[in-house]
Amino acid sequence: MWRLVEKTADRLTLRIDYPSEEAIESLERTIEVDPEAPALIVSLTVHARRDVVLPFALHPTFAIPDEGVEVLACPYQMVHSYPVSPESGISRSLPNHAFASLKEIATATGPMDVTRLPLLDKTEELLQIAGCRPPFVLRYSTQQADVLLDWNPEELPDALLWISNGGRAYEPWSGRNVALGVEPAQSFFDLGRVVMPPADHPLAGRTGLAFRAGVSRTVSYRLSARSV
Repeated sequence: MWRLVEKTADRLTLRIDYPSEEAIESLERTIEVDPEAPALIVSLTVHARRDVVLPFALHPTFAIPDEGVEVLACPYQMVHSYPVSPESGISRSLPNHAFASLKEIATATGPMDVTRLPLLDKTEELLQIAGCRPPFVLRYSTQQADVLLDWNPEELPDALLWISNGGRAYEPWSGRNVALGVEPAQSFFDLGRVVMPPADHPLAGRTGLAFRAGVSRTVSYRLSARSV
C-alpha cells in the first residue's frame, strides 16, 4: 500500500515499500505545482536493494470528453501494435504490425485513425510509439486548450498508448471507460517481464532502465496546459 510521506499546499509525496526479497526497496512519488506556470511536475524516485534492469513506464491517463480530443501526439519514428489482440474479439488493430502514421492503423476492415478520439466503435488498443520526441500534445478544442506531457526521451524513448474506447465490458470498466493512457516508456509494451521480442524486432532493445543498489534514481514528467 502507498502511504503519505508529505503533504503541503503545493506538494504531495507518497511512498510504497516492497517485500524484502525484491530487488527494488521502495518508490517515492512526488506531485508538485509549478509556481511559474499552469503545470504539475511528477517525479518517481526508485530505491534499489541490488543492481537490476527492469522495464519501466509512467502511466498518466487523460480524459476523453464526449465532444472529443485531437491527438497531436509527438514527432516519432514508427508505431507498433501489440503482439496479440489486447482484448480478444474487441480490439481492431492488426497485431504485431508496424505503421508509419497514427492516422492509418491497419485493421481487418481498413485503416483506423486514432488521432481523433473517441472512436466510433468500441475497442481497446495498445500501441507503442517508437522514438517519440516530447512533448506529447492533446488538443481540447472545446476548452480552447492544449495539454502537454513532457519527459526525458533519453531515459524513456517511446510512448505507449492505451486507447480505452468502451471496449472492456467487465468491471470496473463496465463498457463505460473512455480514456487515453500516454505512457513514457523504456520497455517492450507491458511485457518486459513476461516475454521478449526476437532479436530482429525493432523494439528488441527496449529492455528497461538500470538501477544500482543503494543509489536512488529519479524519473520525472511534466503536465502543462496552454491556450489555443
